This record gives sequence, structure tokens and C-alpha cells, in this order.
Amino acid sequence: MTRDDLPVLPTLPGCYLFRKGDGTVIYVGKAVNLRSRVGSYFGAGAGKKPRFIVRAAASLEFVVVKNDVDALLLEANLIKRYRPHYNILLKDDKYYPFLKLTNETYPMLQFTRRVVEDGGTYFGPYPSIGAVRRVQELIASVFPLRQNSGLPMQRRKKPCLRFHMGRCLAPCIGEATPEAYARVVEQVRMFLEGRVEETAASLEQEMMAAAGRQDFELAATFRDRIGALRRLTGYDSTVVRVSGDLDFLGLAAGGNFAMVQLFQMRKGRVIGRDKRFFTNAAEAAPGEILDRFLFEYYAHASSVPPLILVPESDLDIDTWTTFLSGRTDRRVELRIPQRGDKVELMEMAAHNAQAGLEAELALLERRGEAPGVRELQQLVGLENAPWRIEGFDISNLMGSHTVASIVVFEGGRSRKSEYRRLRIRGLERPDDFRSVHQAVYRRFTGSLADKLPLPDLLLIDGGKSQLAAAKRALVEAGLEIPLLGLAKRLEAIITEDREEILVPETHPALRLLIHIRDEAHRTAVGYNRKLRGEAMTRSILDDVPGIGPKRRDALLTYASSVDELREATVEELAGVPGVGRAVAEAVKAFFSGDG
Repeated sequence: MTRDDLPVLPTLPGCYLFRKGDGTVIYVGKAVNLRSRVGSYFGAGAGKKPRFIVRAAASLEFVVVKNDVDALLLEANLIKRYRPHYNILLKDDKYYPFLKLTNETYPMLQFTRRVVEDGGTYFGPYPSIGAVRRVQELIASVFPLRQNSGLPMQRRKKPCLRFHMGRCLAPCIGEATPEAYARVVEQVRMFLEGRVEETAASLEQEMMAAAGRQDFELAATFRDRIGALRRLTGYDSTVVRVSGDLDFLGLAAGGNFAMVQLFQMRKGRVIGRDKRFFTNAAEAAPGEILDRFLFEYYAHASSVPPLILVPESDLDIDTWTTFLSGRTDRRVELRIPQRGDKVELMEMAAHNAQAGLEAELALLERRGEAPGVRELQQLVGLENAPWRIEGFDISNLMGSHTVASIVVFEGGRSRKSEYRRLRIRGLERPDDFRSVHQAVYRRFTGSLADKLPLPDLLLIDGGKSQLAAAKRALVEAGLEIPLLGLAKRLEAIITEDREEILVPETHPALRLLIHIRDEAHRTAVGYNRKLRGEAMTRSILDDVPGIGPKRRDALLTYASSVDELREATVEELAGVPGVGRAVAEAVKAFFSGDG
């Protein structure tokens, strides 16, 4: 797509959608000025990601909105609808769980994934179903809300077991008045909003009132609830030196993935945490990642504090301040802390985000979903995910000492203990194609065939000719293993059908292949240099008087380079088995004269 293909764009706020030739949306963006923002994709200073988007796009459409806040909302909804390839996405893009107090005379607490206009009060979103279940269990153990009388509530003839355990007021049999039940509902509401101390104070007030009426059994019930509340919440909360109500966010990114963690602080106490794991984050600016998190979380959050601390980034703070203030009907400030205790909070959040990101990546690896592996399977149409990949490269610096390297990656990570290096034999002159054929054939027919398991995929450093040579070697070895090549010039992925696949360098599959190719190249070049150094040392030792093949090999075992021999003392050389002092002195004299 070129600038000439663009429609006439207005200088108004809105959203724009890049589409491929088949109509697939590949990127959604927002802009305060559509003409200026879209035009930047075609300028000389456009970054990698814009250039890839423009190269892949065939058309562009746009939607004008009233202001930048509306653009923010529309962008988030379009991304969720189309899941464009170049937009940052939630790794697990589902509806996050909430708890809902139903809209009834005697409300109950429900688990749900959808927030709808039904009069209920929603709390969340929570980071996982497990977090929701823990909150539900805590509430069930402290607050006597009904659970087993249906929705809407059905009258029963006999109470359930929870009533006999003192854990339900049993409105279904007429045991609870609306006023008494409403007080419990209000305490649950305060607790879910993070006002734990106020909840405890409310229970204490009811305990004192019951004691004043000499209803000591009821007072004991409230006492037990207070104890349970403090016991079950006290150990999960962290007290810090910052007072007031606020949220603070930490961000960590690595490769194609990113993690954002949010901590809720109420009355100077950290009472909760949420997190999101994102993919398609390579080349994404921190502001773009935070944009996605803020919308996913705060568009549905039941509680928005007056202050939100965010990491330093290019986030449009003014737009988010306007949006959140409008949503809560009061001033909400977003701030990037620069000094003081709030900076310590941000460091804590960043540390947790990094730890969370590393944990998620380790989990992906354990599940066979390491970064790039699944994407590679989908990109080239493999039947199974290529968990074990072996990369081959050939090196012949200055046309001598041709060698091959075999590197092994499992789950996207290198297994250096299984790397192998081969000397290519029988070549009169450098020949990459014969070298690749020999290396692959020897890998699967020689001693290595018994020592190493079969890989799921072979990656050959080179183009179609190198790939054809590797394919012939596999056929001769009687094996069928998927093959790919990687051509350096355009970083094109070459398939066995000689098809070239071009994807952005940020694509996780290509990033994985480049990493394997570069590791194979590094290993091959290192081995070549080592052999050249040994050969040079060997030829020099042949000129030292009194040194035959056995002593030469003994000295080469001790020192693999000329510099090491030159720097060694007579005593050190004499200590080499089979050398002796007279030969050691001859070696030193030779190198002294040489130097």
C-alpha cells in the first residue's frame, strides 16, 4: 500500500483500520488527528512495525468520533472484535470473572463473566477463577448470605444446613427481616470494595449492640465473624507507608510477550492484585501495552480510586484522566511518580510484573507452548508443534577447515549439552551444498543417530539449494523430518516446497528461527577458528628441534595456541608428560628467537 492509495482523511479524532486484500483487519489504531497519524506510517521516519503494516495492507478505512475519549473506547472494542495481527492482544482473551450481588430484596452473590445492565452490583474483574473462588469461600465463612434458595429466591419449607451452622439468615423460610439482611449485604459490599477495616467496625458495632441487649449468643456470633475476617484477611495484606486509596501498576516486556500487574491500595494497605499477560508485544511501545490493560481493567472495574500510578511511558494521560473521571463522576488522576514512597511502590510493582512474566514464560515452555513454537507450527502448516528443533550451519573461513555445527533447541530454549560439531571431509574446495548434505547425512546415519533423539524440525542456514541438499541427505538416510531454510538476505523462511514466507522480524516464529540460526552460525565459526589456531600451532611446532609427533601432540593437549606456548615457563613445559626439561628449553629458545 502506498500513500496514493489512502482515502482523503480528515483532521479529526477517530480510529483507522488497515485491511489486507481479502478484507482481514490487520491493525487498528486511534488518533487525535487522523490525517497526521496515518500519514506518519508513510514517512521516512516510520519504524519497523508501521513499515510492515503498510507493506501487508491493501486498503484503509476510518471512523470519525467526537473526541479522543470516544476514540479510545472504539479502538478497544474494534481490537477485541477483529483481533488484528499487529495489535497487542491479551494472551488469554476471555471475559474476566466478576462477582455480582443480585438485584433483589434478599441478594445473593454470583460468579459471572459478563457485566450487563440488570441492576446488580458487580465487583472485579478478578485475575482468575481461582481468585474468585477464594473470595467466595471467605465471604461464605464470614457473612451469612443465602446460597441455596435459587435465583430469584424461592420459598422453602425447611432451612438448609448452612442455617443450622449459623452461616445463613434463612430468608427463604422467613427467619430474616429485610433490614437485618440488608446490613449483611452492606458489610459484604464494603468488604468487596476493599474497606476491610470499615467492615470490621460495622460488625463490632453490631456485636456491642447485641451485648447491650444482653443477647450474648448473637454477640458471640459477631465476635466469631470479626475474628474470622481479621484472620482470613490480615495475612494477605501488606501495610506500606503511603496513605489513601490508589492503584499502582507495574509493566514488564520480553520478546513477544508482556505482563502488567495492578495493586489495589486502600487506607494504606495493599488489599488486592490483578494481572494480564499479553502477546504480540514485540515492538509495542509501553504506552500501547498500558492502553490495552487500562481499558480491559477499568472499563468494567467496580472500584476506581482517585489516584492511579502508572510507569513512565508515552501513555496519553490526559485522555485517560478524562475517561476515568467521566466514568466515576469525580476527579481521577493518573500520575507518573518521580520521588518519595510512591516510587518504591512502582519498583515493587515492576519487580512483580517481571517475576510474573518469567513465570508465565516458564509455564508456556512446560506446556509445550514456548514463545514462537506454536506460531511456527501455524505459520508453516506443521502437523505437530516442533518442540525439538536442530539447526545446521557450515563455516569455511578463508576457504579452509570446513566445519558444520548442529545446535539443539527444545521448547524454544537451547540445549547446549547436545550441541555437536563436525569436520567436513573429502572436499577439495569449499562447497556449501555438499557440506550440508554430508552434515545432515552423518547426523542421521553415524554415531550421532544413536546418541541424539530425532528432532521435530531441521533448520538449515541457507536458501533453496542448501535445503534441497539437506532433503537428499534425509531421503538417503531413510527419514522424513520437516525441513525449513532461512535465507539471510530478506530473512525469508524457505519451505520444502520451495515457497518463500516473508513475515515481520517481530513475528515470534521468525524470531525463534533467527535465534537458532545465529546460534548455529556462532558455534560453527567458533569451531572453525579453533581448528585454524590448532593447525597454525601444529605447523610451527614441526620446526622445533627435538620434537616428534608424540611430544607435539602432548604440547598441543597442554596449550592449543601459539600465545599459550610462548607465555608458558620452562618449568610448566617440562611438566608436560613426555616433554622433559631439555625439550622445554628448546621450545622456549625457539619462541624467544621467533619473538
